[in-house]
Amino acid sequence: MPGPAVLVPLAYGAGLATGLLHFWAPACGIGVLIVFGIRRAEIRLAACVFAAGALAGRIALAADASSCASRMRPGGVEVTIRAVDASAGRALVRARLPNGGCHGTIDVRWPHAADVRAGTTGRAEGRWIARPRSGGRAGGILAVARLDTLRFAPSAAETVRNAIVATSRRLYGSRAPLIEALVLGTRGTLDPELRDAFAHAGLVHLLSISGFHVGLLSAWIVLVARAAGASRARALAAGAVVGITYVAFLGWPAPGTRAAALAAILALLYRRQRRAAPNPLLAQTCFVVMLIAPWSIFDLGGWLSAAAMWGATTATRWSDRACGESFVLRTLASSIGATLATAPITAAALGAVSLAGIALNLVAIPLAAVAVPGVGASLVAAQVAAGIGAALAAGAGLVLHLLELLADLGSRIPGGHFVMPAETRSALPWLALLGTGLWIAGRKNTKAEAGRRFVLLATGAAWLSLVTPVFDARSADAGRGLTLHFLDVGQGDGAAIRTPGGRWIVIDAGPRSGGSDAGRRVLVPFLTREGARRVAVLVVSHAHLDHLGGAEALLDRFGADLVVEPADQVADPAYTALLDALAAAGIAWKPARPGTTFVIDSVRFQVLHPDTTWSEWGLDVNEGSAILRVDYGAFSALFPGDAGFRAEARLNGRIGAVDVLKVGHHGSRGSTSEAWLAELAPRVAVISVGRNTYGHPAPEALERLAAGRIEVWRTDTDGSVTIRTNGRTMTVTGRGRSATYPVD
Repeated sequence: MPGPAVLVPLAYGAGLATGLLHFWAPACGIGVLIVFGIRRAEIRLAACVFAAGALAGRIALAADASSCASRMRPGGVEVTIRAVDASAGRALVRARLPNGGCHGTIDVRWPHAADVRAGTTGRAEGRWIARPRSGGRAGGILAVARLDTLRFAPSAAETVRNAIVATSRRLYGSRAPLIEALVLGTRGTLDPELRDAFAHAGLVHLLSISGFHVGLLSAWIVLVARAAGASRARALAAGAVVGITYVAFLGWPAPGTRAAALAAILALLYRRQRRAAPNPLLAQTCFVVMLIAPWSIFDLGGWLSAAAMWGATTATRWSDRACGESFVLRTLASSIGATLATAPITAAALGAVSLAGIALNLVAIPLAAVAVPGVGASLVAAQVAAGIGAALAAGAGLVLHLLELLADLGSRIPGGHFVMPAETRSALPWLALLGTGLWIAGRKNTKAEAGRRFVLLATGAAWLSLVTPVFDARSADAGRGLTLHFLDVGQGDGAAIRTPGGRWIVIDAGPRSGGSDAGRRVLVPFLTREGARRVAVLVVSHAHLDHLGGAEALLDRFGADLVVEPADQVADPAYTALLDALAAAGIAWKPARPGTTFVIDSVRFQVLHPDTTWSEWGLDVNEGSAILRVDYGAFSALFPGDAGFRAEARLNGRIGAVDVLKVGHHGSRGSTSEAWLAELAPRVAVISVGRNTYGHPAPEALERLAAGRIEVWRTDTDGSVTIRTNGRTMTVTGRGRSATYPVD
């Protein structure tokens, strides 16, 4: 049974979450009492702390109601803002509203990534796009269209931020975004390929202000203070003070706050000549974080930081006892423990787990331990002696380059990272793996017993893998040519096209309803597995949720160079949210109109419909779908969205023959007419459909396809359908079958 040091944070956290989530749940408090409160004194303590947490949650809610993000109203606005961050080419920064009568910061996107220094006050015209943060906290982005600077009067902290940004640009050049990520925790202009490489290699914690960074800073301060002759108590106190000051400068991020609290508690314990067990110590640091920032209870970074710390200390304690205390063994054990402890969280929240970092951290952590203080020293030295700063930057830059090479290598390890839908059930196998790890390395297990249990489970897993393959590292697009993926997104449309040059065009993003989002569940995991870095073009055929529902998740993860959609002004919240997402991300947008054509890697994409001069334009969203033709060599495919008989008749005689037809409107009876099929004469028709109550695909549509002797592939029966073509032949693959056809 945990003591008060663990019970108090648990009860407070339960109460805090209850208060912040707008409901009073006695069951939550009762659960804490039943599980942890056996003696009467502990029951009373837990009940009081739970009530205090719930009250703190309600106070935080009331404070949030008067925050600037909460006071902003969606739509066009004109406000006075003061930049808190230096943009340095980053489009997204923080700002305050000095005349708004509110507190807190808001996120601001400058026009064309304008270079605005921290401490700049100006009059901004733009659009407020409300986007609630974790736990329902008010949030959003102010997309600024115009900024008229009024004055520049930075505070001390803002002056430091400007100096860091300017100096990193001067010393590190193109690597400046990486420096800002390491020092300021900003990743707005970090190269997406570099960010993905670190994530796939399991080293992404090195790119954010994590507990590791703050702990490393405090440790270096302790070492320097000791080298200068300070006592251990004074050195620990100095490390704690510097860590707390740095975290306050950054704005109290949850992982950094936990690490700073740990440094302060350790200094206090040493001064009082006491020792604390790891788990109570971790619980107390989390308690401090919740006291300082109540909303941290929903902060993903905070949860990952706490879980990583628990896993690392748990594994290291067993390793020290059973295997010895060598640096390599301790580092390996802590890396394994942190990875297993965080895997369920990253699987559920991010849809990805990297195991490559277990081994790579053996090299990455020592490199980071040199690079981070080297970067800091170069930034400080450059303010007083440019030559010394440049010399330090050269050395730190070399170590950073080694880190980048290590991340790139780690991201290419077959089976080094796993991708799955970002949903709760994705955490289950990783929870099982974590439980298995705890069983293998039981508290009283010797090294021999742990080895026996590991061999036993490894043998069982090997036999199981012979029956059920659990991982296939091969890309579905190995080789050259054009590949079309008609993804099984359920009742909706979602297709991803890979050009011969490896660029991606997405046509519709699947449905979103209830707790299911095809973007997070299907599209994002698929593109991640295929190694996609960014979407070149997203085509949204029309403003219905079964076609654009997953677009926001897709854009959040991969972004896009261009979005094309019919621009039919539909009064639909999902469509408005998509337009807001484009404005917030600064993504280029273009209306789909006849003649709109773009060529990517010798693949031609041509919009054939809708035409605003058509007498029926705007009467039916389905009939106004963007109809897209794709040509590569002699191969051609047609994507008509949900267009039906009227749009088909409008295009009569204007399209010609194609090889592949994505059947319109999921095979409804009102689409895919005889005349349409006679003109197109496709060899293959793909129906994107799932379980539905509409009767899709309709028997009438299937009969017309059969009469035309067209081979039909369906995502509800064939799963995701893949078509590969070299421009002369095409191979179609689905669940359990494959066929090759010549291309006319």
